[in-house]
Amino acid sequence: MPLAPLEALEALDAPPVAVEVVLLRHDPAEGFTYRQLATTLRRGMRPDQAARSLALLGEGDDTHVVHSTSWRTTRQGGITLTYLVHPDPAPGRPGIPLPEPHVIAYASRPGHPTPQGLEMGHVVAHAVRHLAFLEGSDPAIAAHLATHPELVRSLRSLPATTAGEIPYA
Repeated sequence: MPLAPLEALEALDAPPVAVEVVLLRHDPAEGFTYRQLATTLRRGMRPDQAARSLALLGEGDDTHVVHSTSWRTTRQGGITLTYLVHPDPAPGRPGIPLPEPHVIAYASRPGHPTPQGLEMGHVVAHAVRHLAFLEGSDPAIAAHLATHPELVRSLRSLPATTAGEIPYA
């Protein structure tokens, strides 16, 4: 069966798409903290635009990492796209500690990929691990992170394996 044209899919009454931004901070003594912002994606807006807008970043701002790190479904059948932004453009606002950035969520059944009990801390830990991967594989992101040596040290202290390579007890 041929794929439906994108225009036909866009005309359907689809569940909403949300864009979520994790604004990441790092302090050598305190570790990782974050803020979370979210909005519904408006018709005609690209997810990248929505993430930058939530973080109050102008289109020409290249002083922040803005990177899509994951997606998940909502209980209502919608989709949430998660972006990581570093550094947090408003570091004076209250943040949420991420005490265990090495803890990831995983599904216990191979045919059901959504982990049970998924919490925001798991999503943020995944984003931090994704950033650690990018630090070693994406030259533009590595150059940005090089100006934050304590963050790089913390990222490199995380297990250097992808989620699929981690042995589970």
